[in-house]
Amino acid sequence: MTVRVLAAALLLAACSSPSVNGASPPTVSDPASYDAQFHDGTRALEALERLASDDFEGRKAGEPGNLKAQDWIEGRLDALGVSPLYSGGYRVPFTAKAFSASRDDVSGTNLLATMPGQTAADGPVIVLSAHFDHLGETDGEIYNGADDNASGVVALLEVIDWFKNNPPENTLVFAFFDAEEEGISGSAAFVAALPEDLGGRLALNLNLDMVARADKGELYAVGPYHFPELAGLVDNVAERSPLTLKRGHDSPDWGDQDWSLLSDHAPFLRAGYRILYLGVEDHADYHKPTDTFDRVDPATFARAVDTIILVAEAADDWVATRP
Repeated sequence: MTVRVLAAALLLAACSSPSVNGASPPTVSDPASYDAQFHDGTRALEALERLASDDFEGRKAGEPGNLKAQDWIEGRLDALGVSPLYSGGYRVPFTAKAFSASRDDVSGTNLLATMPGQTAADGPVIVLSAHFDHLGETDGEIYNGADDNASGVVALLEVIDWFKNNPPENTLVFAFFDAEEEGISGSAAFVAALPEDLGGRLALNLNLDMVARADKGELYAVGPYHFPELAGLVDNVAERSPLTLKRGHDSPDWGDQDWSLLSDHAPFLRAGYRILYLGVEDHADYHKPTDTFDRVDPATFARAVDTIILVAEAADDWVATRP
């Protein structure tokens, strides 16, 4: 997640059900232990450790570690078998004005994939997003960004895997944004360049940013304040999610903790598109070199990814049933 002053190993458990919408709340005898229900928990944890490792040098936009992250994500998309959104491949370079700050043009590369829905080819589109860049290296210290936002990237990859095995109703676009830490630039460039045939069908952006460090066992859903019709979707998932899912951090009542414009959902919101943003509250390692893989609790991360999949499927169903 971008700087907030801008506003002032697990067991593999595969789900055999074709839908998570009727899932009961998981029963866990030991709160410190959790078997992933809707994703491959072992794979997700290994991916998080990899993307948050020193090999990627903090993934700062435009630097070698960021390019390595692009290679890694592209390899995962290839393995999942999803198609690039545009004919030129997954990588879409951009140079754009920063969305959230007054600074020079920012350059980077978004990675964009898509999956067809079961409804008409010209039907609604949902953009699911997570930024892969972070802060790089300063004074010899690497800012690995395990929570911010290797966690969102890995969760989004698991969402793709879920929908590969449980085909969506709507066309899905999977956006791995660059340069979020450089003024939310990658998503701003994406929204600004949306083709008319895609922008006119865009029903919702579901953005993931900082989803691993739910230290209080809570994940927040930002968006229903702006779009009250989404409140029921969130509340229905909250009744059965393995991690406490709350609405909030999306109104003036939250003061400088209103997150409405503080991550890659912001350009979508400003453009009038519905948004849901899932994220955790700040923790002691936010934007510090100590945001590392070893600080992530495996059971909490597995619960978070399962909760995100529940929200993603519920959002797909919600969009498909709207008139």
